[in-house]
Amino acid sequence: MGLLEDSWEQREEQVYPELFGGTGEGIYPLDASLFKNQFGIDSIDPRWLHFGVFKCAPTSDRKTWVYVTSGMSNTWESDDPQEYSGFGTEFILETDEESDWAINALRSLVAFNILVSVGHYGDKPLVDYGDRIPMSIEPNISSLMVVKPNQFPESFDLISGKVDILQITGITAQELDYAKEKNSEALANMLFKFQGSFTLNPDRLGVI
Repeated sequence: MGLLEDSWEQREEQVYPELFGGTGEGIYPLDASLFKNQFGIDSIDPRWLHFGVFKCAPTSDRKTWVYVTSGMSNTWESDDPQEYSGFGTEFILETDEESDWAINALRSLVAFNILVSVGHYGDKPLVDYGDRIPMSIEPNISSLMVVKPNQFPESFDLISGKVDILQITGITAQELDYAKEKNSEALANMLFKFQGSFTLNPDRLGVI
């Protein structure tokens, strides 16, 4: 097998089980209707349908559910190891309860990042730490925010290169205003102090 296949297998068969205690019943892949219905994109690269989300159940060491993306660190364009593998990132989202909305939110975010990577949004950079993305999750969350994980490693290494873990949490409209006035890091520190984690709970009250 080539570097793409080997690093893909390494991520899903070795790294993810070690980090998250398994990868559940299989991947929830992106599909053509997601690109068409949410982004108005009819013409897609077949490779995009190999990106997806794993649902990782609680373990003896962790009470939460963890949703983790797979595919953004694929080395589609290179047969040689690079400093960063593919986009150089994968997303995680942590919840207290098993949640379909978590899968859908990450699938949408991955699709958005793919479209950014091919220039659909001009020179917009790929999703990174500190970014705030409008996405409503009822009843109280108005946006997603990208933070550095506090209870998971910030990165992992594949044979194809390094991969940063970007944790996705949710913020209220008032918290979004605060982040715009201060910065995302200041809000992230407040959230972690308030919650003790970056678990995304749509029912939580704002810290502002």
